[in-house]
Amino acid sequence: MKKQKFLSLFLALAMTAATLTGCGSGSGNTDSSTDSAATESAPAETTEESAETEEEGSETPAEGEEVADGYVGEGGSFSMYLRATFIDWINDLEWYKEAEKRTGVTVEYQKGTDSEEDVYSEVDQLVLSNTLTDCTMCRQAQANVYGAQGAFYDLRPLIDEYAPHIKAYLEANPDYEALVTNSDGSIYGLLVEDALKSSFIFYRQDHFDKAGVDVASVKTIDDFTDALRKLKEHYSDVPNYYPLQGREAVIRFQAFFNAANSISAEESNGFYFNNVDVGYDIHADGAYTMVETMKTWYDEGLINPEWVAGAFSEGDWEAAMWEGRGSVSFDFYTRPAAFNLEGKNYDPDYNMAVMDYLVDDAGNPLQVQTPPKYNQRRATVINAQASEETAKTIIQFIDYFYSDEGQTLANWGVEGVSYEEGADGRKYLISYDDELAKPDGEMEWSFLSDRYTVCKPLDPTAFFSFNADIVRDAALKLFDDDHLQYGININYTDEQSEELTSIIASLKESCDAGIISFIMGRTELNEANWQAFLDEMDAAGYTRMEELQLEAYKNTYGN
Repeated sequence: MKKQKFLSLFLALAMTAATLTGCGSGSGNTDSSTDSAATESAPAETTEESAETEEEGSETPAEGEEVADGYVGEGGSFSMYLRATFIDWINDLEWYKEAEKRTGVTVEYQKGTDSEEDVYSEVDQLVLSNTLTDCTMCRQAQANVYGAQGAFYDLRPLIDEYAPHIKAYLEANPDYEALVTNSDGSIYGLLVEDALKSSFIFYRQDHFDKAGVDVASVKTIDDFTDALRKLKEHYSDVPNYYPLQGREAVIRFQAFFNAANSISAEESNGFYFNNVDVGYDIHADGAYTMVETMKTWYDEGLINPEWVAGAFSEGDWEAAMWEGRGSVSFDFYTRPAAFNLEGKNYDPDYNMAVMDYLVDDAGNPLQVQTPPKYNQRRATVINAQASEETAKTIIQFIDYFYSDEGQTLANWGVEGVSYEEGADGRKYLISYDDELAKPDGEMEWSFLSDRYTVCKPLDPTAFFSFNADIVRDAALKLFDDDHLQYGININYTDEQSEELTSIIASLKESCDAGIISFIMGRTELNEANWQAFLDEMDAAGYTRMEELQLEAYKNTYGN
């Protein structure tokens, strides 16, 4: 296969500007999800250089020695530039070292900066200076821009010839194939698969019991409001007590009012660009009711007014929940377990539990939003300067993680060591507590801590099983088709990205401020004022934003 000619420095300089305008498209994990995942199970970051890639078990198999099932390569090695934090995590993963041992492939990592945003700039500079490693992980927009100019391999011919499992995955997932296929028909980067997850409504079970609130009776948003009132009354003697507490954006209840963003080939509604997991739609039928209900919460002291005003930090929220000044939150799914770990130090009765998602008046589930399935900030690319043999090694190594054996190893580990199979044929992790107790820098069987740094399919059951019981049980119950509105990956052109970035820079802030003004009573909430608010936002670019999002959706997936 003929390798593409590398781009000239002149063309690379021109592309840098285009990449910087377009690389914000798609979605990334929010800060809350990243921080919370670290709280739950990710090992702490280290700063020492690791020599794990050279340890025994990573060497090419001896002649005649079997390699992993589904792997058709012959061992070898390649270099990869990654964020330093990612390399520290990978170097502690037992299953990853086992994968290198089974395939005979050694990955020689080059550490980048600890800052993810700075890493993308460093990738730009490495491409420009002609010093990029054999492969790297970058934004999908960077992959497509540089790939089209010849800096990265077109992976499609490599996949067709050397990666049968990736090829089968593309055939079985046409939306994913459409997503990773550039406008010229090439595939320049493969995206990391993310878990389809969302926030939980979690609550102090001990508070509910003492206040006489039966959580099973909390079905609708009206039931939820009534429960907050009972809690407020029971704990009226607790200073600064507000039953509903939280952090960051207070406008996060849109799903329970049918006011969430949405997109399809027919229409685009609300904020979708870069706001997939928190997007709302002010034109939705339930948006007015949402603001009206939140105003009731505010007026009756059911929600923390500092949170509504944007003056309540994450530390403030944690302290309030630990110290008994709050009973309910709606936040990232690992948080209930984190609160329980510390809460017992404040109250021996402390017992955080997870509430079922709410339903509408007809009993239909109100689906909460998730980020998209694929992380467009994690595109694995192969440097066009790498030899064809090296490119073959890289694509075959990735292909191993798409095989049955590779998926089992990456999602569960080794049978009898990190998991066992029950009489029902299901797999069960057996080492969760032991792994969490290991000190920083020690090898561990962790299935969250790589933060999706390895390009591979994800087994949701395995992913959520590597959590505390409260999180595992709730996730496996609630994170399904009935309860989730799945985020959709969309590719934006540079022009679309640039215009949307310009519009949303002020529009989202103005929408948030307008809604909060209604909730806090600074603006009287009535139909006339609400319509005036909608008209003002439309004139500021809301309608144009929806048009651009719809156009991008159709460009990505067709009609």
